[in-house]
Amino acid sequence: MHDQVMPRYLPIDTYDAESPVLFINTHKELSDLAACAAHRFSVVRDLADTLSSLGLKGISDCDLTRVTGAVHLLMREGCAILDVVRARALQREEGFKTAI
Repeated sequence: MHDQVMPRYLPIDTYDAESPVLFINTHKELSDLAACAAHRFSVVRDLADTLSSLGLKGISDCDLTRVTGAVHLLMREGCAILDVVRARALQREEGFKTAI
């Protein structure tokens, strides 16, 4: 993606609609994009910490499906945002290389 022009709004494919509904504004500051991704990963980490301290013997299949669905969605969004951050960082690095 770093050798192509990135669209201003990049869809996040969450598989819950025929056409994308959620988009990443690729022109936002890198720090804002990184903070957004970090927030999603922090929520997943905290949820995993909670689950690791619970006994899963009594958890229902329905509850486990809900939790794993939330983790999956947050991880997909966080990874999509990090892909934009990486592509923008590579573009910036290429710009520095050609400026020298």
